[in-house]
Amino acid sequence: MQRLWLLVALLFLSIGAQAQVGLSPQILDIALDGTAGSQAFRLFNYTAEDKIVKVSVVNWTMDGEGKVSTIPTTEQSLDGWLVINPLEFTVKAGQNQVVRVAARPAVALTPGEHRAMVYFEEQPQDKAPGAATTLRTVFRFGAAVYGHVGPAERKGALVGLDATANSAVLQLRNDGNATSRCSGSFAIWRKADFPGDAATTAIAKVGTAEAELPPGVVQAGRLPTDAVLPGATRRVSFDTAKALPPGDYVLDLNGSFGDSPLDRSQPFHVGTAAH
Repeated sequence: MQRLWLLVALLFLSIGAQAQVGLSPQILDIALDGTAGSQAFRLFNYTAEDKIVKVSVVNWTMDGEGKVSTIPTTEQSLDGWLVINPLEFTVKAGQNQVVRVAARPAVALTPGEHRAMVYFEEQPQDKAPGAATTLRTVFRFGAAVYGHVGPAERKGALVGLDATANSAVLQLRNDGNATSRCSGSFAIWRKADFPGDAATTAIAKVGTAEAELPPGVVQAGRLPTDAVLPGATRRVSFDTAKALPPGDYVLDLNGSFGDSPLDRSQPFHVGTAAH
């Protein structure tokens, strides 16, 4: 029976339960001023079989919808100046492998951020256990490496916010020179109970059983941590609430985008479902 190999590609995420492989950390930040020491990824193999892995590195960018794409190497991109060891290895069943990364630029890099994506790709093995099955998964996933020359400025603004009965869309603009992300919480208030932006703050321990929701808040959660590249504007969407009864509500955001404060609210209405 002809074998079918299924390639599973996951960016900025650890491998799912089916592949049973993990990576730590998923992102590296490297200071490129002066002599930078080496850093390392550690690849974990939780399966009962050995994994042969190849490592590669590319230059990359991201569009306004968050889609990552490979772009050609330039003299200023970080991918051409990373030293990675080893580039091919076998991770024994139940073991892990350290992959060391060091930046060794041979030219003067301009102030600001320089990026690379390091890919870890499992190599199919014809004689591996289970290879005769009709469907077998191998993993390929990427880990972002950010290098910085000079101070990293993470600043920006929320330039648009839309809310519906169960989702929200943020338009985030990064005015700094380093990739930025949101942190903090969102809360859904009954509109009649909403005290105004100035009277609300981020909810501590949001998303856990220990979080204490203010009276009038019907649901809450963490803000998305999607990356926004320097100089870019990105659309970030996320689920907010499910099964809200009909009525008027306010989506309230509290936290930060990079080092810039984030404090915004948006009213929305939940209508009666059509039958």
